[in-house]
Amino acid sequence: MNDDGMDYGQDDQPTGVSGPLPDDAGRGDADAPRSSRSGRSGRGRGGRGSGTSGGSGRSGGGSRRPSTPGGGSAAMQKPAVRIGLIVVGVIVLIIILTLVIQGCRRNQLEDSYKSYMGDVTTIVTNSGKEGDALQQVLQNQSGAQAPELQVQVRDLATKAQGLVGQAEALSPPDSLSAPNQSLVTALQYRVTGLKALADSLPSVVDSKNRAYASATVASAMQRFLASDVIYQDSFVGPAKRALADADVTGVQVPDRQFFLGGIRADQASPTGAGQLIPGLQRTGGSALSGTDTTSTTGALHGTGIVTVQALPQGIDLATDSTTQVQASAQLQWQVTIQNSGDATETNVVVRVTFAGSASAKDAQTQEKEIPTIAPGEQQSISFPGPKSPTFGDSSVLKVEVVPVPGETRTDNNRAEYPVKIVF
Repeated sequence: MNDDGMDYGQDDQPTGVSGPLPDDAGRGDADAPRSSRSGRSGRGRGGRGSGTSGGSGRSGGGSRRPSTPGGGSAAMQKPAVRIGLIVVGVIVLIIILTLVIQGCRRNQLEDSYKSYMGDVTTIVTNSGKEGDALQQVLQNQSGAQAPELQVQVRDLATKAQGLVGQAEALSPPDSLSAPNQSLVTALQYRVTGLKALADSLPSVVDSKNRAYASATVASAMQRFLASDVIYQDSFVGPAKRALADADVTGVQVPDRQFFLGGIRADQASPTGAGQLIPGLQRTGGSALSGTDTTSTTGALHGTGIVTVQALPQGIDLATDSTTQVQASAQLQWQVTIQNSGDATETNVVVRVTFAGSASAKDAQTQEKEIPTIAPGEQQSISFPGPKSPTFGDSSVLKVEVVPVPGETRTDNNRAEYPVKIVF
């Protein structure tokens, strides 16, 4: 028997209790004294006691979820996050594809302008060469008869018609459809003028009426002048605006390709056309009274431009660079020519044209005549400066010495000088 009055048997069970005790009952009784003794100190140490507070401490600690490494990976496994990333990726891809497509379209647009203007340049350059060839025919240095002159002019008309077909076959960008039609019209005017001139040549060559012959030639030449005006106003102007609106750079519009041009624009008037009649009638047939038809066989004839200066500054103009010229009421163009042949020449015509806007209709043309010039001699002749020039804009001064009878080399009779008039 112990001190508490209970008598335990061999198995440490109270003798007064029948049946076995629950397994946890013995443990609870055994732990009770320890819990009572160490309860205060257990609470102080934070969780050794078996009381409520100690049990709560273990329970609280056990309820925490441990930190999971790679929490971002777990977030990536959520459907909403994955869908969001896919949407963002699709948007970025669409933006990239849009920029690529826009870039391709932009390149295609610029290429279409470049290709078209390249074709136009070829066409109008060839047309300009036909204009130069016509001038050679009209000078008639070889003394051809009317039928031969007709054949030469009609051949030029056939070539001009071919250029019309080339222009009609072009595929211009949408913004240049209307200007391209104007180009076709301008080229067609050149064909009409050539055919009219060819048809009229026999009557011109055989006519003894200077006024009639001059007016007939001028009528055909007016088609060429109209062609140049249409080309400049209805093609060059709109084409440049279309390029600017499309923000296309690096594409040049051929704006100085004329059939008649500024230095020949006066040929569209009876007075200017009258200068061509002596050459057309050079072989006799029915030369006009007062026309010198003396044979030039055995004599070398020729004239050429030596220098062109801007006065009063005395600045030499150049053909390969733009020369700045000071605006002045005393501004003049001084042209010096030389008789490069071995015969005295008379009534040598010198013509200057100032084209401030590269347009034939706005060109200011002046003409003077040198009464006589001996072999090897140089003479200078001056012309007043332009009226109401546009200051600061690029302009062109065109100078021409009309070939004298019998002159075969004419490449040094004509030149263009880029100028810019400034304050």
